[in-house]
Amino acid sequence: MTQTHPKNQTQNSNSTAGDPRAAKEAKLKALIDSGLDPYPHVYDRTDMADALQDTYKDLADDTETKDTVSVAGRVMAMRNSGMFIDVMDTSGRIQVFCHKQSMSEDELAKLKFLDLGDIIGVKGTMRRTPRGELSVRATELHMLTKSLQPLPDKHHGLTDVEQRYRQRYVDLIVNEESRETLRTRSKIVSFIRRYMEDAGALEVETPMLHEILGGASAKPFVTHYNALDHDFYLRIAPELKLKRLIVGGIADSVFEINRNFRNEGVSIKHNPEFTMIEGYHAFKDYNDMMDLIEDLVGQTVEHIHGSRVITIDEQRVDFNSPWKRASMCDLVQDKTGIDFMVIETAEEAQKTALKAGVHVERTANWGQVVEACFDEKVEHTLIQPTHVINHPFEISPLAKGHRDIPRLVERFESFVNGWEIANAFTELNDPAIQRVRFEEQVSQREAGDEEAQMLDEDYITALEVGLPPTAGWGMGIDRLVMLLTDSPNIRDVICFPTLRPNFAKAEPSPSKPLSSVPEAKEENNDRYLTVDDSEYRFVVVVNGKETDTGRVMNAIGHSMVGLSGREAKDQDLCLINYEDIDGNIHPSVSHYPVIILKAKNGNQIRKIRQQALDKNLPFTDFTKDMQLGSSKEQVASLKTKKDEEVEYVVLSLFGKTSNLKELTGKLSLYK
Repeated sequence: MTQTHPKNQTQNSNSTAGDPRAAKEAKLKALIDSGLDPYPHVYDRTDMADALQDTYKDLADDTETKDTVSVAGRVMAMRNSGMFIDVMDTSGRIQVFCHKQSMSEDELAKLKFLDLGDIIGVKGTMRRTPRGELSVRATELHMLTKSLQPLPDKHHGLTDVEQRYRQRYVDLIVNEESRETLRTRSKIVSFIRRYMEDAGALEVETPMLHEILGGASAKPFVTHYNALDHDFYLRIAPELKLKRLIVGGIADSVFEINRNFRNEGVSIKHNPEFTMIEGYHAFKDYNDMMDLIEDLVGQTVEHIHGSRVITIDEQRVDFNSPWKRASMCDLVQDKTGIDFMVIETAEEAQKTALKAGVHVERTANWGQVVEACFDEKVEHTLIQPTHVINHPFEISPLAKGHRDIPRLVERFESFVNGWEIANAFTELNDPAIQRVRFEEQVSQREAGDEEAQMLDEDYITALEVGLPPTAGWGMGIDRLVMLLTDSPNIRDVICFPTLRPNFAKAEPSPSKPLSSVPEAKEENNDRYLTVDDSEYRFVVVVNGKETDTGRVMNAIGHSMVGLSGREAKDQDLCLINYEDIDGNIHPSVSHYPVIILKAKNGNQIRKIRQQALDKNLPFTDFTKDMQLGSSKEQVASLKTKKDEEVEYVVLSLFGKTSNLKELTGKLSLYK
């Protein structure tokens, strides 16, 4: 029995003019009424677009063959009422030529059902047009999938960044760059797997649900296992499970390409769900891991780019060995002049860091202070591949102590373009010392540190069984892909990045606006309509070297509040209420657009700031000193600095669009 398609059961009497979806639905109904199936089960495709382009690359203009081909793909463009159709498959594009000389009237009649986005199958012969375009001269046309959603405009593409990530399927259809980036990711992962297997390592799988939090310092996601009536943690790292396998002797080298979950902030370099590779190698130390990572990354870069020297963020980066190796304390001393190795106590370390303009918590230990100074003063400067070695033991609870320097451990992190891409160490295998380290972590956790690790008794038991001398390492796949594809945002290299849920807008709230919110009045609207929106605007310039998104947003907030609160004019403050997605009522403070741009560094912001002074443009700035704890500390820090020593984080400006373009027109958008 043949089923009636739902679209055949109702008739939409409304006009489809101006409604792309309605027009598509009308064509769908007409297609069904004609007896054609808009969603057939299968199609016999014999040829791909790129293969045809290669096979017939020497076919002369205005000639054709008798070779029969069958292609299938999505309609991306139509010209001359469907005479010329661009069809895209996963390999590329091919033009289809539809003409009465080769198609019957019934076949040509199918053109009236076509829209951009439809998936079609075409059979025909190969020809090259007089203008040199390789084409399939169609003899048969088959509708394979009728698309009901309009594609983005071909000239502008999918420009809404949020929509690109939320509707990745549309992004991939219209953005070749997105397709190529994600395909490159697949090539990178595949190459890394082959490299490890060729090196004799065994790929394994370990649980994603952990009963005890461990393997890294991070805030976890918590879930409840109903069958066991017990809370579990989504894995933050596979480390402790993988080292148990080394204890068990399953292999001398094991690795896992794994998904991890950390319940922390989202930024251009952080996604709460991320991919990394982690490996452990018996009878090796951290020096061996430096060699491994240099070779693995270098070969991967060469596999993707054909060279180990590439351009990242407009900078030449050389992945050839050997990479620079320097201790964390030495690098901090180079940038700040502070030799933390001669500082004995946490209190003295905190005071010294504060004088250098680095804010640390009063509960921070010596190692955490060193790490904070490194993060603030050094990390963003490590553009060329660098191994930062010999970390403080307080921040490395699973690493073996340095054989020569008691305060440090044999650990390193690898940095490229100012980003950490790998973390490795000689593994601690003394169960007694490991217990002490775990107990110190437990104390920190009880003091309120949600990222501190827990005491894993079974892991200590495994160490008591015996872990051979072992080295381990982990490398972020997402960040490596960002580097090798020169992608500025981690969301660009993840097929489906984590986004805020896009819930449907709730019904308007029946509650009255809060008393502090001015009611919308008609005269405000009238006044608003008399102002030219494009004449003035706010421009926020962000220091591109600032990598902590939370601090950047805080700086933007303070700077914008300071700027918008300086002067109130009728044309600037149009009190018009608006309602957010949750139904809450807010007043608009200003209707002018806010553009956020990225400067290369603080010096570029300083120059723009001086130009704003010269032009008498309103502005406010936010400096590194303003991130210190108290107002007194901020003032004291600024008093000790010359203007050229001040590190600017954000500069907010307001003025005529033409004036601001003179100052900031060459800057790119901050992403």
